[in-house]
Amino acid sequence: MNWLARIALCALLAVGPRPLLADDRYRARFSEDLRTVDAELCFHGDPPDRLYRSSRAAPYASPIHRGGVDIDVRERGRRVDLPRLPRDTCLQWRVDLGRAADSADYRTAFRAGDAVLADTGLWFWKGPWRRPLVAEVTLPKGVALSTPWPPDPRDPTRYRPLRTPSGWTSRSAVGRFTQHRFAVPGSDVRVALLGHLDTGQQDTLTRFIRRSVDAVTPVFGRFPRRHVQVVVVPLGRRGEPVPWAHVIRGGGPSVQFYVDPTRPLAEFDADWTATHEFSHLLAPYVARQDRWLSEGLASYYQNVLRARDGRLDEREAWQAMAEGFRRGLRATRRETLERAMERGSGTMRVYWTGAAMMLQADVALRRHTDNAQSLDTALAGLMDCCFSEGRHWRARELLETLDRVSGTDVFMSVYRDNNERMDFPDFASVFAFLGVVVPDGGIRLEADAPGVAVRRAIMEAPGGSSTSPVANGAR
Repeated sequence: MNWLARIALCALLAVGPRPLLADDRYRARFSEDLRTVDAELCFHGDPPDRLYRSSRAAPYASPIHRGGVDIDVRERGRRVDLPRLPRDTCLQWRVDLGRAADSADYRTAFRAGDAVLADTGLWFWKGPWRRPLVAEVTLPKGVALSTPWPPDPRDPTRYRPLRTPSGWTSRSAVGRFTQHRFAVPGSDVRVALLGHLDTGQQDTLTRFIRRSVDAVTPVFGRFPRRHVQVVVVPLGRRGEPVPWAHVIRGGGPSVQFYVDPTRPLAEFDADWTATHEFSHLLAPYVARQDRWLSEGLASYYQNVLRARDGRLDEREAWQAMAEGFRRGLRATRRETLERAMERGSGTMRVYWTGAAMMLQADVALRRHTDNAQSLDTALAGLMDCCFSEGRHWRARELLETLDRVSGTDVFMSVYRDNNERMDFPDFASVFAFLGVVVPDGGIRLEADAPGVAVRRAIMEAPGGSSTSPVANGAR
């Protein structure tokens, strides 16, 4: 970018009065062809000594400049060290979004129909994460933006990214695509359907997402996050409805699905993936070293919640859980869970060990309180008392907090019983109490088991009935 272009860019971005806010102020302007993003970051008060961006942004970015003059910086991966700058200063840069998308590097950016899905840090750079920031985005006419940032209800061009650690990633879509918004108790869910989808496919995917959101909402009586970004990316024909999905939390929670849009709604309803991913939002972010807890909780709920909304009957839900435990058992070597995670293998051991521990805790808590408390109520209490979007937890502190919330020692007892085990957790004795009998090739539920009331309560919707459109026969 030559000096004349830089001066013009600075003048363009400086148009209009800046409110006197105690926030840093970020502005992005996308070009008409969506090839470039012109960005400006104005600091309130003393500037920080560094910026954070995607570690892959450098090849697509102009030098950082101030008032049309390049400044000397030191680039260290995703961190950019800044020189000493005056108070209330503004920095500018340009990003070649088109060239990044043309690279088709999934980790950086790629095209999905008439949209680009990119690592948000490619063009959104910010100071240390505890600095409050307001973002304004200017788009060409007819172009949509999907980000995890909560929008300003009074101004659709303004957002307030949640303050999350700088290493937490996010992805944003910009272009021409269909968006749906629907309100559920406690939340505003925004769904971006990328790619070239016909009306029937859009309807199928929207209903699929809505049903999965509705499955999670009754756990707390409200959806666990006030705002959530959902992105659906069609992959074409694949061997299953949802080959891949994940949750990321930078700037706000986001759930992203990569789907085969040719599949009918019945196949999406039968798939567990969306329920698993939305169940991650029932708990705070857990450090990767303890992923057995976050993945185990989601694996447990993926079957429980589908029984509660009628997609599975009680027997089918327990059978699905038993099959998961068998997979975990087969993947278990004579080593601790910590060692299995260190090796980076044994996924089934990690996921289903965590799920078995969640079952043990849920049953113990219900049993000791005559179903007055449960894993549901303990998680709801934790979210009410102690949740912060930018905090990540280790397993031990999260379980200790669940015990404080519930007034018990249930969660740490389960942890102590299993943390150093060389084998898979004991689920057989829990099943025996519940009356879940697992003969070869099937499952049987006993009506006279001592824990039958606990078993049924686990799989029943709050209030003992389901209001799900799936349970009521809607298709």
